[in-house]
Amino acid sequence: MLTSKEIRQKWLDFFKSKGHLVVPSKSLIPVNDPSLLWINSGVATLKDYFSGKKIPPSKRITNSQKSIRTNDIDNVGLTARHHTFFEMLGNFSIGDYFKKEAIAFGYEFIFDVLKFEKSKIYITYYSEDKETYNYWIENGIEKDHLIKGTRDTNFWDVGQGPCGPDTEIFYDRGKKYDSRGIELLINDIENDRYIEIWNIVFSQFNNDGENNYTDLVTKNIDTGAGLERITSIMQDAPTNFDTDLFLPIIHAVEKLTKHKYDINNYFKKELVQAKINVSFKIIADHIRASVNAINDGVLPSNIGRGYIIRRLIRRAYRNGISLGIKEKSFLYKLTKVVKDSLIYDIDTKHVSEVIKTEEELFAKTIKEGEKLIESEIKKTGMLTVESAFKMFDTYGFPIELTKEIIVEKGIKQSWTEEEYDSFVKKHQEDSKNIANKEAMAKVINSLSLIPNLVSEFIGYDYLKSKSNILYLLNDQKQITKTNNQNDYAYVVLDKTPFYATSGGQNHDFGYMVQGNNRIEVLDIFKDKYWNHIHLVKGKIDATKPIECYVDEEKRKGFARGHSSTHLMYSALRKIYPNEKIEQLGSNITPEHFTFDFGIDKKPSKQEIYEIEQLMRHYISMASKRHYIITSIKKAQEMGAWMTIEESEYHDANKVRVVKFDDITLDLCGGTHVENSSLIENFKIISVDSKGTAIYRLRAITSNKSVNEYLDNEIIKYQKLLKSLIAKNQEFDKAYNKELKLKNLKTISDKEEMLTYYEKLEEEIRNDYKTFLKEQQNQQIDLDKYQFEQNKNLIKLFILFENEPSYLKKVCVQLREKYVDSLIIGLSKNKNNYFLIVASKLYDSKKIFDKLSKSLNGKGGGNNIICQGSINSSLEESELKQKIIEITNA
Repeated sequence: MLTSKEIRQKWLDFFKSKGHLVVPSKSLIPVNDPSLLWINSGVATLKDYFSGKKIPPSKRITNSQKSIRTNDIDNVGLTARHHTFFEMLGNFSIGDYFKKEAIAFGYEFIFDVLKFEKSKIYITYYSEDKETYNYWIENGIEKDHLIKGTRDTNFWDVGQGPCGPDTEIFYDRGKKYDSRGIELLINDIENDRYIEIWNIVFSQFNNDGENNYTDLVTKNIDTGAGLERITSIMQDAPTNFDTDLFLPIIHAVEKLTKHKYDINNYFKKELVQAKINVSFKIIADHIRASVNAINDGVLPSNIGRGYIIRRLIRRAYRNGISLGIKEKSFLYKLTKVVKDSLIYDIDTKHVSEVIKTEEELFAKTIKEGEKLIESEIKKTGMLTVESAFKMFDTYGFPIELTKEIIVEKGIKQSWTEEEYDSFVKKHQEDSKNIANKEAMAKVINSLSLIPNLVSEFIGYDYLKSKSNILYLLNDQKQITKTNNQNDYAYVVLDKTPFYATSGGQNHDFGYMVQGNNRIEVLDIFKDKYWNHIHLVKGKIDATKPIECYVDEEKRKGFARGHSSTHLMYSALRKIYPNEKIEQLGSNITPEHFTFDFGIDKKPSKQEIYEIEQLMRHYISMASKRHYIITSIKKAQEMGAWMTIEESEYHDANKVRVVKFDDITLDLCGGTHVENSSLIENFKIISVDSKGTAIYRLRAITSNKSVNEYLDNEIIKYQKLLKSLIAKNQEFDKAYNKELKLKNLKTISDKEEMLTYYEKLEEEIRNDYKTFLKEQQNQQIDLDKYQFEQNKNLIKLFILFENEPSYLKKVCVQLREKYVDSLIIGLSKNKNNYFLIVASKLYDSKKIFDKLSKSLNGKGGGNNIICQGSINSSLEESELKQKIIEITNA
C-alpha cells in the first residue's frame, strides 16, 4: 500500500523520465494575478507560459501544486472528497506533445506505475473527439470501458481564450459504494463508486468570447490528478479523510476529546457518529489549509484571503467545541502534525503562534456573540441581514458561522446570500472600500479596551460639535496620535453628532477638523456598550479637542428615507388588511431605501400604485412628528410598532417612540423629518423577490429624486421603443408606430407618460413576437433565389436578408435542396454583416475562413455550416462582387 508521499514522488519521477522539468510547488498566494484569490490548480502558476507572456523553462513541465478552493467550504466534511486545501498532480505540454503522447503517458502511469486493474478503470471522452477515442483503443482500453461524454461533461471552456475537449479517468471502487453500475458515469450522476482521478485537457481551440472557435497555432496539454483521491484508492479508504494525509491530524484531535473517529461509519451510517465524524473532518481539512496559507504569508483578518483563513480557523474551533474540547486553544497544537503529513517546509513556531492568537481572540468573543444572536432572535424570532452583517463587521463573526448558529437553533433564515452580499457591497461602498485596509483588520482587539459606555450621541439635536477624544485606537491598541493623513484609526468621543449604522439606517457622512488637519469619517458603528466608534483617516492628536461636522444634505436624505419606512409600513397594513404584514428589514441611504416584508404573493402593479398614492396622501397631510422617551413596556401599552431591529435597546427603561400624528406610532432610534410634508414625494422603483413569500420594495423620496427618475425612465423608454420598432425593417414597415405614439401628445403628467410607455413596450414586444412567428411560419419560396456559376464552376448562391434567423433558415433549406451548391448568406447591421456559409458538397469551414481572412471577419462552425460576422462598409452589390472574386481565387 503506497503512502501519499510515495505516490507524489512516483508521479514526479515518472514524468521526469518522460522529459518533463520538475517544478516545485509555488506559494498559495498568486503572484501578479489579481484574477485569483488563491492558487487553485496546478496550471494556475503556469498561466504566463501558456499565454506566451513568458518563455517556459521547458516545454514539458510536471508538478505537485498545493492549492486552495473555497467555493465549497460548507460541503467539507459532509462529502467524501470536498477539501479547501489539496494537492494537484500535473503534467503539462506547452506546444510540444499532444493527444497521442498524453494518452500514452496516462495509460502507462495508471497501469504500469500504480498497477491498477484494467477492469477497474473507465474513461470518458468528448463525443466528437474521435482521435482521443482511437488513441485509448490503440493503447489497450476496451470499448466498453470508454464512455461517450457531452459538451457539458467533456469540453473545457471558460469563455474567451484557449479551450478544448478533455478525457477523464475514473476508478471503479465496486458495488459496496453504490449498487448501480456504469449508468452512473453515462448519465453523469454524482456518486462515490466511480471516482475521477485524472483529467487531461486538450487545449486546441480559441474561443473569441462569442463562442466562435478557431484552431490554436500552438496546442497544449493541461492535466490535473488529485493526490488525495489517488491516495484514498491506493489505501482502500472509504473517503479521502481516511488516508495518511488526514488520519494523523484526526488522531491528534482524538487525544483532546472523549469522542473517537470511526472510519467504518461510512458504511454503518449511524447518525450520531456521522455528526462526530464531520467535526473531525472539518478540523483536519481546515487546519491543513490554515497552516499552509499562514506559512505562505496570509494572516487572519476581516478581508480577502485573511477572511477565508479566519473563517476556517473559527469554523474548526467551533467544531472542536462540538467535540467537547475544553481547552481555550488547541488548533495550534496540530501544526506539526500537518507538517509531518506533507513535504513542505513549514515554520511551525510562527504558524502556531498566529493560530493560537486567533483562537484566543475568538474564544473571547464567541460566547458573547452567541448571546447577541440569541438576543436578536428573541426579539423578532429571526436574525435580520443587518444584524448578521453587524455580527461580522463589529464582532468578527464570519457570516457562515452566524448561519450555522441559526440552523443549530432551528431558526429560519429570512434573507438570501445574494441579499447579504448586496448589503456588504453597499456598506463597503459607503465606507470607501475600507474593507481593503489590512491594517485595521483586527478592530475587535482594540474595542476590548473600552470598558463601558463612555460616549454620548447628540446627533438628534446637533449636526456639529466640539468634542474631546476619549480613545484613539489602531488595530490592536490605544495610541496617542496618528502620524500622517493616510493613517487609519478608530475614535471614541465624549459626544458625537454622527449617527452610527443601526435600525436599518446607514451611518452619517461628514468630516472632523483638528487644527489645520481635515479628517475623513469613513464609518460609524456601535460597540457592545453602544459607544459610537468612528473609523477615520487622517492626522489626529488624541490630547487635543476635535470638531465634528455632519453632512447636512445627506442627513436630510436619511431622515426622509427613515420616516418613509414608518409611513410605508402603515400604508402596507392598510393596503393588505387581511395579511399579517411583518417588516423583515430595511436599508436606508440618503438616496433611496429598501423595505423587506413578508406576503404570500408579489405585489401587483395596481397594489404598488395604491401604496404610492397612500404615501403621497400621508405626505400631503403634513403630519407632525413627535419623539416620546419611555420604557418598552409603556411603548407596548401605547400600541407602538416594534419596527425593524431598532427594538434592540440597551436600556429597556429608556426607549424612543416616533409618532406621526394620525398615521403611525413606532419604536425607533433613527433620525426623522419634523413633518411628513418634508418627505416631498415618493416613488417605488422596483419590487424584488428575496425568497419564499418575502419581497423587497426599493423607493426614493424628494421632488428632485422622483423627477430625475421619471425623466431618466422616459428617455430610456423613448430609446428602447425606437430600437424595438426599428429592430426589423419588415416589422417597421408593417407596424403603425404613429398610431401607437400619437396618444403621447395628450399626456402632460410624467407618471402617466411613464405608465403609457410601460404598456406600449409590452404591446410592441408582443406584436414583434407575433410578427416573427408569422414570418417563421411562412413557406419560404426558394425559387426566388438564383445561383450562378463562378469560373471554378461552383454553383454559387449569394443572398441578402434583413433578419439573421430568417437568413439562416433560408440557407439551410437551400443547402438541402441544392446539395451540389455553395450558399453564402448575409444580413447587414451598420458596418457589419452577419455571414453564413453552408454546403453539403464543399467544406463550409474552409470557405468561411477564407472569406473571414479577406473581409476582416470572425466566427466558426463545421464543414456543412459556419456563421459569424465580417466588418465591411461595402454596399450589397460591391460585397457580392468581392465574394465572387474570393471564391474564384
